[in-house]
Amino acid sequence: MDCPSDSLSHLDDLIDFRPPSHPSATMQSVPQNKVEDRISALPDHILLDILERIDLHTAIQASTLSRRWAHLPRLLSHLLIDVAHFLPRDRKKREHWTVDQVMSAYIVAVRSLLPSSPTNDRTINHLQLSFYLTEPYLQSIGHAVGNVAESGKTNCLDFTIWTDVAHPEYEQCLLFGERLMSFAQSYPAAFKWLTRLTLQNITFGDSDIHKLLSTCNKLELLSLTYCDAVINPVTSEDAILTIDAPHTALLALEVTTCGYARIDLIQVPYLRRVVCANWIGANPPLIFGNVPHLHTVALRHTAMQWQTPFTLSHCLANTTSLSTLYLNFYDQMIWIEPEGPKHLSPIFSNLRDVYLYNVFYDCDLNWTIFVLEAAPSLNNLCLMLSRHPCGRGTMDDSAKKVNVLWDQASPDFKHQRLSLLHIIGFAVDEKLMKYIRLVMERAVGLKRMCLLDQQPCAKCDAMDDTQSPSRKRWRFPVEEEEKEVIRQQLLDGFSSSIEISIG
Repeated sequence: MDCPSDSLSHLDDLIDFRPPSHPSATMQSVPQNKVEDRISALPDHILLDILERIDLHTAIQASTLSRRWAHLPRLLSHLLIDVAHFLPRDRKKREHWTVDQVMSAYIVAVRSLLPSSPTNDRTINHLQLSFYLTEPYLQSIGHAVGNVAESGKTNCLDFTIWTDVAHPEYEQCLLFGERLMSFAQSYPAAFKWLTRLTLQNITFGDSDIHKLLSTCNKLELLSLTYCDAVINPVTSEDAILTIDAPHTALLALEVTTCGYARIDLIQVPYLRRVVCANWIGANPPLIFGNVPHLHTVALRHTAMQWQTPFTLSHCLANTTSLSTLYLNFYDQMIWIEPEGPKHLSPIFSNLRDVYLYNVFYDCDLNWTIFVLEAAPSLNNLCLMLSRHPCGRGTMDDSAKKVNVLWDQASPDFKHQRLSLLHIIGFAVDEKLMKYIRLVMERAVGLKRMCLLDQQPCAKCDAMDDTQSPSRKRWRFPVEEEEKEVIRQQLLDGFSSSIEISIG
């Protein structure tokens, strides 16, 4: 297909724009031309401020409908050019469009909206590009972004790079990896100024991640989904993602459903946030080295049969600045192992917020006390309990759910700083009431409790009573009288100054 003209006026056809609703529908008493004249009379900087508050679709649409606005899209200082916007909105049309057609339209927009040379006076503070990793279009993107980057007037430059195959084979992922690295090597000016890079379906070579981080020396976020590295030809073992980058600016790392045996963060001096989800290797999924500014760790995972619970002190060793910990068990086996404060307290010394999400409902909760005992500065403890007869989160090779027992907490232990206990999935249940009173007994500075119902699940609601266990034991209190009885039961023997919010 021939590449369409670079004229901005043709973009509405390429993106299949739909005209906006007629102004007369809301302003019948004011002639449309007078409304347009009043807006068009505004200076450029105000019109640009308006356009930067709406999506690019609407901004370009406005520029094609008014001569006064025609030049404004080329002056925008915040740009998101997303390949998804270049798919036909009509589903039938979309089924017949090819990647070449989409990327041809995309390149027209890139050339039209970005300056043609680095000497251009225009400032683009934030440029976000989302596109397919497809030739021959990468050359145009590399040149255009290089011009923007070399001007030195861009603070944030984001790439979200998609592969044009939904579920690629290993050989295809290898090809995507080679294409990505060639793209980065061919246009170093563009990659040098990258601040955020999001990738999927990439198989990296042995040293590719190291090369990428060296090239992208201003990179603050690296997000990998469905990525892996070349398989060891001798052992056939999955590779370890090793990041040893003492000079990188990396602040955040996200690794989701990737094929690494483990992630070793040797030296990442400015790293503040790590998200790791759905790992395939043995536990623990991460090992931390020199990460002195690590602030937040989020682990989300459905435990597999070959994965055994691990201690957080093993995973988080060498970290002392952790402030927020988020663990999501997806209604399945609890994949962490409770432990005493001896090894965990130095790691949790600055911990302020802990989120334990989707703990299966039949699991005893007393084990969570080990977090309180090891985290003297904890302010907020949030638990989400999960009751899903529909079997949400269960897979054929999911690990068996096992109750977690922990009775090693010191009987004299008292926590001074916990001020908020937040439970999502509360129900009228004797075991849960005992647990809450246990927390109240240990957390002597508790000021507030927030007890909420479980979020609705369409699959569970669709099951009839013969298919699912009785829901009476999961009942959330609705009537205010019953809520008051629950408050009195919880507060019996404790300070009445604790605020208890139910629902």
